[in-house]
Amino acid sequence: MSFRFELFPVITSDDNPRANGKVFLLLQAVRETGSLHAAAAKVGLSYRHAWGIMRDWEAMLGRSVLDMERGRGASLTRFGERLLRAEARLREALGPAVQRAMTEFTAELDDASRPQTRLRFSGSHDPAMETLAAGIGTGAGELQLDAVFCGSTEGLICLHERQSELAGFYVAPIQTVGSVAHVTLRKWLKPSSVRLIPVASREQGLIVAPGRAGQIQSLRDLAQTGARFVNRQRSSGTRLLFDQLLASEGLYPDQIAGYEEPEFSNEKVAEAVHAGRAEVGFGLRVNAEAHGLAFVPLTRETYYLALRKSDQSAAWVRSLLALLAHPDTVARITALPGYAMARPPALLTPEEALPWYEPRPAGR
Repeated sequence: MSFRFELFPVITSDDNPRANGKVFLLLQAVRETGSLHAAAAKVGLSYRHAWGIMRDWEAMLGRSVLDMERGRGASLTRFGERLLRAEARLREALGPAVQRAMTEFTAELDDASRPQTRLRFSGSHDPAMETLAAGIGTGAGELQLDAVFCGSTEGLICLHERQSELAGFYVAPIQTVGSVAHVTLRKWLKPSSVRLIPVASREQGLIVAPGRAGQIQSLRDLAQTGARFVNRQRSSGTRLLFDQLLASEGLYPDQIAGYEEPEFSNEKVAEAVHAGRAEVGFGLRVNAEAHGLAFVPLTRETYYLALRKSDQSAAWVRSLLALLAHPDTVARITALPGYAMARPPALLTPEEALPWYEPRPAGR
């Protein structure tokens, strides 16, 4: 397939640019042949059509462009000569720019026709994603992953604005319709625009310093002891889940000492507790065990990869699902403390995956 760009002048909003392009071909042909009959034949138009085009243009311009006398052929008026010359100079000026643009246009199409191998990821940090990223590039499809870790909401916004192909977020079964997560994320997780890949379920709970390990076994203990807490940033999925768990226990943020003190990853939360800057945090078992800290399990959640619905048939999606199903990937992710693989890997609609949708009756 080949493309070309053509420049056509437009005089009025209801003008026909492609027909206008014939005007200059006709003017040039009249100049060369001295006859509108001969010019029309040279351009590939009937004499009647050529005469109609010229008549319409003269009416729009309010000027004559052809001198026509019966038996003496046709010639360009002074205005017609200047019009033809002006158009030629315009093409000379724009020609190099149009050629450069055509080269870039063709290169863009050539690149788009190749299978996509470089994937941009934005979203919540997760050790399973690190494991997956390590496998990408060595498996089928030669995929490469450019990862930018941020909050779940920011990641989904990047997906929506086409700044990434994948967005990572997580949802727990407790986050049903009307939950903070539902209200916050539903705008970016519409069934008409996204598909979801469950990667793994993971254990979330309280990360507790050794000195508080015997005193704190629940969220109520956290509130009653006044232990110094370190939170996650407002836009993170972990913060949304923690707020939901507080609400389910009838607790309020102002009952938690340090609720407004955030860190920007689960790893940083564990580091803060390990360093003594806080006594309790909320995060993953894998981070607690990595720092030798106590862990109080509160819930499990599923880590999802979101992609645009329009990409669901892309070759890279099949390669990604194959990588998630590979025994080496499964073994590495399930070796993470508190993790269980979501099996088999599948592409799901939000209705099939998310807890704020009611289960569909059988047969519907």
